[in-house]
Parts: sequence; C-alpha cells; structure tokens
Amino acid sequence: MSKIAGLVGENIRLLRKKRGLSQEQLAFRADINASYMGQVERGEKNPTIDVLSKIALALQTPLEKIVNVISIPDAAEEPADEGYATKIVHQINGLTLKEQEAVYKFVKQLVQFKEL
Repeated sequence: MSKIAGLVGENIRLLRKKRGLSQEQLAFRADINASYMGQVERGEKNPTIDVLSKIALALQTPLEKIVNVISIPDAAEEPADEGYATKIVHQINGLTLKEQEAVYKFVKQLVQFKEL
C-alpha cells in the first residue's frame, strides 16, 4: 500500500462515516463495486480520478477534500516527536471545526494533567 493511497482511503472512510453511510451504500451511490470500495478505503487500490470523482459526488463533497492529504515523510526522516502529531492532524482533518475544537480541548487537558 502506498502512503498516498492509504491517506486518500482514510479521507474517504472518514467522510463516509460522517455521513452515516456503509461502504456498500457509498459504492452503490458511486456506481462502483462494493469490494473495490473497501480496497480503496484500505489503500490497497489506486483509484482513477474518474472513480474519485464518482466517490466525491456520492459523498456530496468536493473532490479536493478527498485528495487533500498531508505529506508524511518516511519514518527514517521523521523526528520521533513529530510522528504522532502528524498522525493526529491527519485523523482530525475530516472533522468539523467544532469537532476539531473538542479534540483540541481534550488533548490540552491531557497535557495539563500530565504536568501535574
């Protein structure tokens, strides 16, 4: 699995779940095979731009939101203290501003608790 395929698949999964759709429902709406949809979400397949466009339309979201990924350097190049921060940023990327604020407040509380 390529990193970019995994990140795009994760974006699709987050957007799908946010809309309360199953993989099968999204695949049906996008007119693609349900098994293929699962492979795309897991980053096992590299969909064409046409397939990504169908998925974006089915999710009623701009294509840019699906392909908007944060470039993650190789672990060998990445400082240890930035690895999890990058992962956290990617996880909250698909959330609403209100949800992102809630995550921020929670993390802030955890850090303050650790300092006690």
